[in-house]
Amino acid sequence: MRAKSQRKAGKAMWKIVPGVSAGPFEFGHEPAEYFDILTGAFRKFRHLPDSEEIYAFGKDCVHLMVDDDNRIIQISLFRPHELYLGDLQLLDRPLQELAIALNSTHYVFEPYEVGLESGELGMVLVEVDDRIDGVEVRVLPH
Repeated sequence: MRAKSQRKAGKAMWKIVPGVSAGPFEFGHEPAEYFDILTGAFRKFRHLPDSEEIYAFGKDCVHLMVDDDNRIIQISLFRPHELYLGDLQLLDRPLQELAIALNSTHYVFEPYEVGLESGELGMVLVEVDDRIDGVEVRVLPH
């Protein structure tokens, strides 16, 4: 059963469950299962001709990457959503402030070319202009 999203001031407040879900989106499901909550139009694209397909819901600030069976393997969420890992809100925070907050938890994040990464959690925090603009959450290997 899908997790319920909460609404607050026009933006969704979602939680990450590493290896399981980000907000209402669960790994292993098809993007069409979420068309009821993704209200905007989408486009499909690939970064490279042989890479995985991405459903980009621009108005909703959501990207869903799928495998060859059209099952979600990566969830990317962007500002202005509120996205939580435990009690920490991740999006639209200064990179250094968030790095300090994450270091005071049991989560391990390391500097990465686009921001911060946790291989253990399958997450990348993407920084734009010193603020976390997006979070990519990948399915974890079994």
